[in-house]
Amino acid sequence: MTSRAWTAGALSLLIYTLITLVLGRDVLTHLGTSIVNDPGDPLLTAAILKWNATHVPLTDSWYQFPIFFPTRDTLTFSEHLLGISVIASPIYWVTRDAVVTYNLTLLLTYPLCGIAMFALVHRLTGSAAGAFVAGLAFAFAPYRVSQLPHIQMLAAFWAPLALLGLHAYLETGKRWWLALYGVTWMLQGAANGYALVFFSLLVGLWTLWFVVLRGRWHALAMIAVATVIALVPLAPVLYKYATVHAYYGFVRSEGEIRAFSADIAAVLCAPPSLTFWGWLRVLCLPEGELFPGAALMVLSMLGLVWMFTRAWQADAARGIMMVSVLRWLLLAIAASYLVVILVLLVSGPFMFEIGPLHVSASGVRKPIEVAGLSLFLALVLSAGVRDTLKRAPVIGFYLLSALLTWALALGPTLVYMGKAGRPGPFRWLMALPGMDSLRVPARFWLMSMLCLAVVAGIVVAEFVRGRSRRVALITVLITGPAVLSDGWVDRLGIAALPGPVPGADLLRGATVFDVPPDNIGRDIAAVFRAVDGGWKAVNGYSGWGPSYYWALVAAGRAEADDLLTPFQRFGDLHVLVGVDAPRLQALVEHQAGATVLAQNQSLVLYKLPRRDSARSRPAGQRVAVRELRSQCSAIDLSKAIDGDEETFWQCGLFDDRQALTLDLGDTRTVGAIVHSLGSQYWLSPLALSAETSSDGTTWSPAWSGNVLSQAIQGGMDDPRHLRIVLTFTPREARFVRLMAKPLDRQVPWSIAELQLWSASQTH
Repeated sequence: MTSRAWTAGALSLLIYTLITLVLGRDVLTHLGTSIVNDPGDPLLTAAILKWNATHVPLTDSWYQFPIFFPTRDTLTFSEHLLGISVIASPIYWVTRDAVVTYNLTLLLTYPLCGIAMFALVHRLTGSAAGAFVAGLAFAFAPYRVSQLPHIQMLAAFWAPLALLGLHAYLETGKRWWLALYGVTWMLQGAANGYALVFFSLLVGLWTLWFVVLRGRWHALAMIAVATVIALVPLAPVLYKYATVHAYYGFVRSEGEIRAFSADIAAVLCAPPSLTFWGWLRVLCLPEGELFPGAALMVLSMLGLVWMFTRAWQADAARGIMMVSVLRWLLLAIAASYLVVILVLLVSGPFMFEIGPLHVSASGVRKPIEVAGLSLFLALVLSAGVRDTLKRAPVIGFYLLSALLTWALALGPTLVYMGKAGRPGPFRWLMALPGMDSLRVPARFWLMSMLCLAVVAGIVVAEFVRGRSRRVALITVLITGPAVLSDGWVDRLGIAALPGPVPGADLLRGATVFDVPPDNIGRDIAAVFRAVDGGWKAVNGYSGWGPSYYWALVAAGRAEADDLLTPFQRFGDLHVLVGVDAPRLQALVEHQAGATVLAQNQSLVLYKLPRRDSARSRPAGQRVAVRELRSQCSAIDLSKAIDGDEETFWQCGLFDDRQALTLDLGDTRTVGAIVHSLGSQYWLSPLALSAETSSDGTTWSPAWSGNVLSQAIQGGMDDPRHLRIVLTFTPREARFVRLMAKPLDRQVPWSIAELQLWSASQTH
């Protein structure tokens, strides 16, 4: 880069920083007393960043993030954020404050994303004007507003630098550019697990486009070697995550993946906090606010028009009339259907008649297919397009990649306005290893925004090329504010931190349970307090959780008497209870040896001594079940005794018709029932009752009561297959009858596998 380029880069960085200071003025004035946006995921990631700054990565102690006690390796339940800690850890070492570290790191992602994109586009175009606009488009995109709770999605500044390294290596052949690519690719993957997969796919497309299709085999080998070397630091972490997730049985269902996929109409869904576009809210789903910005779309369309204009001029020079007419016809068809798509997106289905002409459209699927096929055929027939892509491959690549990554963001099934259509390209990726752990295809949009920012920069650079500096300045003064206004918010929001814990100085190294657990606010606060205060939390909050945690939350909600028992056997237990929860206070105070250690305006801190608790398990012989009978879901009864814990019998009835009767064929000794939930651990019943009979007429009670404690213990014993064990005095019986009480009347009684045993054993 020339001195003029360095000056332009420094000035751009200064402008990006000043804009960030304006947006983050409230954050800066409350730097250590509030957290950006909300007290949810930001508190979790703030805790992880502190954990990384105070523990040696990749060691066993580093993986023991102090949540979900006594579960091990809980750091693997969330993003590890090491690629962000490169920036955050030095800040923590200076400030010694987790909240200050998080807030400053988040604010830094804005200018860092801007200058990284500036460097990439300046390398591609040599234009400071284009690079500056591209940096604005990437650093202050509307999508970043919707992702404010997720710092890992904001920390995307390594990706443009990795692409810069690849482009510069192809241009110069210098290996240190490959080193830049390898290091920044590794850091981007270490900053965001989604980016590790999604950005790697973009890099793969880049390699195919710029290297493989051009037969640059030496460059391909060198890029492959650099990637393998860069993968080495990540390999131990990936292996650990893979083995731990396999042990706990962590898999996303296709239904969950579809729920976090974007709708085609999501490009018209803007974050509500946007100053100028917050009103645009078409079918906004979780993670589905994909509005790219009006200015960015205009610049992208200008880039597309520029490509086609050059291609048309090349074709016209060849003078092939028939081919030219056919292409015009195909483009006219495509344009007509694109208009239909826009009308459908804006106003929904329509129908009108003009004389004999009848026009109607009820869904977007067919228009997209026709428009796409027409455009594809027009491209195939155009030698000019092929020539243009050879002469201007960069803009072609980033335009096509933006389109493809948007298609991938739509998930395994294409959906328009909530109506499912054909399978999407993301379905192809679901066959790859590790893809069953990524539940948010919509985050592919981050790659789309990266590509569109590059396109915007190239378009501005092409417009000002050969023109005066005055024209370039005017262009920047028009396009820059336009791009910035699309993602503008008055200010970044802030939220209050969790209140102090009474007796916090007594808790370092202790085990603390903040009751009742809730999987949301209380648990998030408990996680942050544990890391910040230096203790272990029974509570937890992350992308994954141990199988027993749903039952634990339910036990807290039900204020079950044995809520605390499963954790006291591991040692002394400290319990935090809100002063506004007298029944929970009474529950804790009734425990043997309970003492009050401290209290403030909102919380009471208790200490409970270690307490051995009896745990029962089946013993003796497994008793074969000859037949199952029930008036509910009779067709699926065999799935409860087929030996496969991935198949289920489920019943949505909550009356006498749900009764499940096990016929043993003849009188046998029975003393234990094992009720397995398999992998559907969130469907634990609240209570179960069991009766036995020798003749099917006279019944004797065997077991009855709340089973949440058994479910918690079952999840601790076998994380993959949560089994509830009911034990009772052995007796002779031919029939066993079960009834269930649900946690919620919307949740069915579910059994993956049902076993009977002749005896039980307490230990």
